[in-house]
Amino acid sequence: MPAEDAAKKAMDDIRRLRDCLQGTFFLERLKMPELEKLMSAMKKIHIPPGFTVFKQGDPGDTFFLVSKGKLSFWVRKGFSEKKVTELLPLDYFGETALISDAPRSATVKAETECDLFLLHKADFTEILMANPWIAEEIRAQMARKTRIKKKS
Repeated sequence: MPAEDAAKKAMDDIRRLRDCLQGTFFLERLKMPELEKLMSAMKKIHIPPGFTVFKQGDPGDTFFLVSKGKLSFWVRKGFSEKKVTELLPLDYFGETALISDAPRSATVKAETECDLFLLHKADFTEILMANPWIAEEIRAQMARKTRIKKKS
């Protein structure tokens, strides 16, 4: 039975990853072969509550999809930090790292136990080259997030 449980868990992870990717607006137009290539490059990690995924100002080279749990997005202004949003299953963050060398614009912390799927920039490059429209979609998302941060 343990082998069957492991196989079921693996299939559930694959299904969950596919759902997360298809729910990511800048990836929704990918064709199935490209989606499968992307899925094979992604890794799953489990993080405990209180864990800091990355800090504002850190170099960015990884994109994250939230599979399970709740994270918070914090922006430092001067000597204080302000929580600007929460991230829940099917949300994503760090997409700027896929097309830019800009440092992280916020700190992301786990509020609960979380399962995240991650994708390194180097693994994404081939798919981006074949689909240049993805970079434009990410830039549009970056502009929306910048407007939200300025309001907070």
